[in-house]
Amino acid sequence: MKKLMIILLGCLPMMLQAQNAKFCKSYSDFVANRWTPVESLTEGRTNQMCQVKFEDDQFKFKTGDKEADEILKKEVLVVEYMGHLYVNCRNLRCNDIVLDVTNYAQAYRYQGNKLCVVAHWINGGALLASVAGDVVFIASPLPVAVPAGVAADVIWFNMDKFNSYRCYYLDKDANEKGKTDVVRINDEFVEKVLANDQALLKRYNAIEKKNARQSASIILPVLKEKGLIKG
Repeated sequence: MKKLMIILLGCLPMMLQAQNAKFCKSYSDFVANRWTPVESLTEGRTNQMCQVKFEDDQFKFKTGDKEADEILKKEVLVVEYMGHLYVNCRNLRCNDIVLDVTNYAQAYRYQGNKLCVVAHWINGGALLASVAGDVVFIASPLPVAVPAGVAADVIWFNMDKFNSYRCYYLDKDANEKGKTDVVRINDEFVEKVLANDQALLKRYNAIEKKNARQSASIILPVLKEKGLIKG
């Protein structure tokens, strides 16, 4: 019984965070820190905690209420859940190309009020992929910390599953058609970011293969090392 109580107490902070899941419908709201509790969407119609579910290669938010879930699917841009950010890719466009995602991808704050969205890259589009194997409910973020003891000339994870991820930069509201343009973080983007850090830029450019160089497994640690994202 004592062991059970310890387990339950350990889960309490996680449960409270899940109940306090919140969202922004627009980028402007995100910048202004205008968050709305997810539970306000249910208006007492359900007592189920908001959960993020991995299904069909996508992140989905479920509240147990059909009306609330429809709003989360179609009208919300950013959800903060258990301290992690998720961006709705439904209306994101990169060079006028639809990202082949109908739900959410994990994201990071970029310089505080911008967003770095991480999505799986397939055939010029993007399709979300799991980084947690067969786990259905996912609470942990994509890690970006460089492991201790890593060689000085290595700045990325030795994880094959990150090689097919790409990072997208989001810093604006949707247009009149409800679509939001995002920029893929590529070589040109990184060169501008590292213009005053030639040592790090040299390490980045030393990665010969372009696809590998522009993968999230490389980009995320670079952005973290420059202090542009945290996590």
